[in-house]
Amino acid sequence: MHNITHVALVGGTHGNELSGIYLLKKWDKTSQFARWPQLELTQTIANPRACEHSVRYMETDLNREFALEDLQNDRLVGYEQLLAKKLNQQFGPRGRSPVELMIDLHNTTSNMGACLMLLRKDAFNIGMAAYVKDRMPEAVIYFQDNLPEERNRFLISVAQQGVTVEVGPQPNSVLQQETLELMETMTGHILDYVVLYNRGELASLPGEFEAFQYTEDLVLPTDEQGQRLAMVSKRLERRDFHPVEPGEVIMETFDGVPICWEGDYTAYPLFINEAAYHRSHSAMSMSQRIVLRCADYF
Repeated sequence: MHNITHVALVGGTHGNELSGIYLLKKWDKTSQFARWPQLELTQTIANPRACEHSVRYMETDLNREFALEDLQNDRLVGYEQLLAKKLNQQFGPRGRSPVELMIDLHNTTSNMGACLMLLRKDAFNIGMAAYVKDRMPEAVIYFQDNLPEERNRFLISVAQQGVTVEVGPQPNSVLQQETLELMETMTGHILDYVVLYNRGELASLPGEFEAFQYTEDLVLPTDEQGQRLAMVSKRLERRDFHPVEPGEVIMETFDGVPICWEGDYTAYPLFINEAAYHRSHSAMSMSQRIVLRCADYF
């Protein structure tokens, strides 16, 4: 891949996730962007109206509006649908974007720590993951490169390369110093890596590193009226990326009946009880632990 020069930093894709919004404000005020003079850095608040009202979105989730067919559909004229088309013009168009890397800054209410979410397993992304993990051992590396194409509706899909920095737990519309610092540290490492990648100075990468691979999503059972019949088991609360073996309890009905993990593999749940997914009755996503060797990609 060619050098990465044009890097877009985005906060406020969801208006009630404050760390990204305030990180960009902080770096702008303190001139931190000057730390990377080799890069052409831009900063954008993606959904300013949602930020003003401190809500995730006004009508629909902006971060699910970037499917190519939706961007080309002139009949989709809701607020976030039109905003997505505007952002696609600003950063894209999708498939022909001049933006070589987009870093989208998010918070989660789940206990996921500092999580680097990646959509590809190529040399650039594998190197980034290894570099960040080596310099920030507490970071979690999570790959979503196996998502079906119809699920890849994220803002970062507009750019040539895109990564998400997802940090939590942090309640919606709340700003916490620890969470902001984790996001700042991870984002700084990503930009440092890009500079080294462009120079071809990646000899110090670790030989291998631990990561997690998306497998599936689990939803809470509901009745015919769409009312929930169960909740996530207290055994899993605040235990994102901890192993769950087949047969272990993961949910419980309101009358005390356990619901067990029926998969045939050791799963590592994430986005456990994520508040933003309440409309879809999402309980958690599942992943598997993997070990990646840098030598397989370089």
